[in-house]
Amino acid sequence: MKSFLKVGDQKFLQELNRTLVINTIYHYESISRIEISKITKLSQSTVSNVVETLRNEGYVKETGIGSSTKSGGRKPTLISINNQGAYIVSVAIVTEAFHITLQLGLFDLGFNLIKEHEVELNVKGVKLVDSIKSIVKGFIAENADKNILGIGVSVPTVLNNEGVIYRGHLLELDHYPLEKELKKEFARLPVLVEQEQHAAMLGERALGTGKNIANIIYITVGRGIGSSVMVNNQLIKGADGAAGEIGHMSINKYGERCFCGKEGCLRLYATELAFINKIKEAINNEMDLPHKIYNPAVNQIFVKEVYKEAVNGDPFSRSLLTDLLENLCLGLSNLIHIINPERIIVGGNLLNAKEIVIPYLNEKLKEIVESPADEVEVVEANLGTKSSLFGAASIIFDKHFLRRDLLINNR
Repeated sequence: MKSFLKVGDQKFLQELNRTLVINTIYHYESISRIEISKITKLSQSTVSNVVETLRNEGYVKETGIGSSTKSGGRKPTLISINNQGAYIVSVAIVTEAFHITLQLGLFDLGFNLIKEHEVELNVKGVKLVDSIKSIVKGFIAENADKNILGIGVSVPTVLNNEGVIYRGHLLELDHYPLEKELKKEFARLPVLVEQEQHAAMLGERALGTGKNIANIIYITVGRGIGSSVMVNNQLIKGADGAAGEIGHMSINKYGERCFCGKEGCLRLYATELAFINKIKEAINNEMDLPHKIYNPAVNQIFVKEVYKEAVNGDPFSRSLLTDLLENLCLGLSNLIHIINPERIIVGGNLLNAKEIVIPYLNEKLKEIVESPADEVEVVEANLGTKSSLFGAASIIFDKHFLRRDLLINNR
């Protein structure tokens, strides 16, 4: 029968078949060619050709012999992803208390962190970008014997959908085309840049407490507040990439004014800014405060100690944390009623008091959220400070190895 497919269509079908086979092998971990054919509905000859190509490229390998079928016959050979077939360079720009740290990781196709490196940077603006380029170049050179699949980068700023930093005051890189600059520098490799909270969500989705969950809210709280939302396995980024900026959701129209010019923004009540403001108020009222939180000799506030003191039972610290969580629940309840997630993953500094935070959020949200959305479960992020590093790697893995976008767009 004559084929009416154009050459371009045939190439696309080949890519789609390859993607189906790779994703099936990845999902089942170890599977025979016959089983791949049954699951994907591709012919056995097509599956055999794709597997042979992937073997020649080093991405899959034969790993053993499976069980024979009921009808008997030769036992099938099993196929698995070859973890050493390719590697991903992951980069996370991390800001904490006005310090900038660069985390680098080398991941294999099994998402094992093979090598990591951390550098504290004392520059901002374009000099910061130059330093990142130089450090990443050196890291790649150290691993020149590896087949590098691409470079994933996580940044603690708002990005638009073209990888341009929209607001980057902590990095002094407002309206800076970061992805374009890095692609220019590393022209032979794919480069993808993602916002920190989205990368952290993807890290937890790949290997953490979000694995196999389709509808998730990831929330991180520290000096600021950010969230990332996944609906039906799709990351929601919005028209301009700014979805998830819940810090500017107003929870009190008569509240204090935020730097954005609006009143009652969530970030004023549900971040460490609330701790600082209330501690300053207590100092002005000459209250006795735990020495670990405030040292009058040097007039210094130690915000992170609030979490530890709350866990240790200090009433003042516990009240600070409870007020923060109560206000956070107001913002989360709005999101829950819109998104109806299965799970909320909590990351950031709140995990310094996770034994208080997780039970409180579960109980309070159950109380204020209407059924059936109140079935949502709150859990801790379990990749810790490396969630965005894992997430940046997963972006490259999904886009340039699994290529799930082909499957999603062609259902």
